[in-house]
Amino acid sequence: MSTNVHHWHIVKDAQKQGAKVVVIDPYKSKTAKEADWHIAPKPGTDGALAMAIMHVIIEEGLQDHDYIDNYTVGFEALSERAKTRTPEWAASITGVAAEDIRQLAREFASTQPAAIRLGVAVERNYGGGQAIRAITCLPALTGAWRHVGGGALQFPVWEHPYKFDVISRPDLIPEGTPVVNAIQLGRALTGELGLDTPIKSMMCWNANPVTQAAETDKIVEGLMREDLFVVSAEHFLSDTASYADIVLPASMGAEMEDMVLSWGHLYLTYNEKCVDSPGEAIPNNEIFRRLAARMGYQEDNFSWSDSECLENYVDWDSPACEGIDLAYLRQHGFAKLKVGTKDDRAPHRHGNFPTPSGKCELEVKGATNFVAGPFRQMYEGFQPGESLDSLPDYMPSRETHESNPALAEKYPLNIISPKSHGFLNSCYANMDNKIKGQGEQFVMISPVDADLRNIQSGDVVSVFNDRGKFEALAQITDDVSPGIVVATLGYWRQLNKGTVNCVSSAEFVDMGHAPTFTDNLVEVRLS
Repeated sequence: MSTNVHHWHIVKDAQKQGAKVVVIDPYKSKTAKEADWHIAPKPGTDGALAMAIMHVIIEEGLQDHDYIDNYTVGFEALSERAKTRTPEWAASITGVAAEDIRQLAREFASTQPAAIRLGVAVERNYGGGQAIRAITCLPALTGAWRHVGGGALQFPVWEHPYKFDVISRPDLIPEGTPVVNAIQLGRALTGELGLDTPIKSMMCWNANPVTQAAETDKIVEGLMREDLFVVSAEHFLSDTASYADIVLPASMGAEMEDMVLSWGHLYLTYNEKCVDSPGEAIPNNEIFRRLAARMGYQEDNFSWSDSECLENYVDWDSPACEGIDLAYLRQHGFAKLKVGTKDDRAPHRHGNFPTPSGKCELEVKGATNFVAGPFRQMYEGFQPGESLDSLPDYMPSRETHESNPALAEKYPLNIISPKSHGFLNSCYANMDNKIKGQGEQFVMISPVDADLRNIQSGDVVSVFNDRGKFEALAQITDDVSPGIVVATLGYWRQLNKGTVNCVSSAEFVDMGHAPTFTDNLVEVRLS
């Protein structure tokens, strides 16, 4: 409801026509309250739930044997692993009743089309990568991919014909250039990573790591270094820009021609320039054009206008762009890619997966860890490279009562930090009317946990662990279970005493070096 509004009305339409909407979320979010069935596993246990669903499907013979035989690889090995991942096993981990797990598995397998919409928060604990692998095996086991509307959806940008190599120009990155993951920016700036080449200068645009990245107290410590030169291209003096040596005024969206990346749909979307930028503000592209000229770059792309960038950044000859060009977008504003319609789209009905075998690879032998190219400028140097399990499975979080009882004795509450309903990440969180609608920075806590700490609704409390702390107003609610607290993301540090990412860990998850924003233990006390 808050982060995928263009999809939600489709879900509601389907619900009105008889589709059953199941929301799996550790707390009763706005979306969960709209569901026909809300299942609330403990944070970070989605992988166990998925493996138990898999167990039921196979154990009860609910799988689609024909689809498995023709369009998957590794079923026998996966089946063997799933044998011990029973609903009872998962119930002890997730807190979800074994019979509920069986019912969910049976309904998912026997109802077609069935679709899974994965939120990005699934991966934000140590076992998150394996959890996504397990979840995305389920539509192949049941043959849901055969049906229009069936399967799984998370990030369909891969079907968009963007020329990431032209956009990113990895060939201009000198071989041997080290890589720092932005999630560990604080550790990099404070010297904890032991980089052979320390960071002495940094440019920040389209980002606000002081609120959005983990271990933000370390980021601030690093940004305050006297020997660090920081440039920020921004609309406002954001938390990050407030530490910059130079702030370059950047154009806003309505002041530039652009295209908007999809985060969940199959349209090319045109962003028309409506008005000139005020004062000295210029688009980011123009900032980089001017920098390139001063630095002596001669490549053609550094002289392309915004319009020429759009012409060159999309493969307009792709079958997905049949009948679409930039002129069409300028006239119509958007265009549906030619990848099927809502009435006939079933992209994996006959396999056609982007894997070496063309099949859904339930087992992947010899796989190594990597970060997807578009998230690192298509540069392949310094990929993580650790060996990965050939099969999906449940991997426990680092910070739980079970995995780290000593830490849980000190910090007994698991914190979840979803996106705020009234902000777009940290955008708009400096605007009075948006803050009024969203409310001042708050933390949701169960009546049980509040009573144990003598906390009343509206009290100012401190949420803290060894990494940092922030202050928030207590919201006592049954929407969260005992042992869990919820504080939403995006509030500005300048306007509050800390923000939720002060307590977040910068450790990576098991796959893809993604962040562990929901793998954190805290304590809450009256301020």
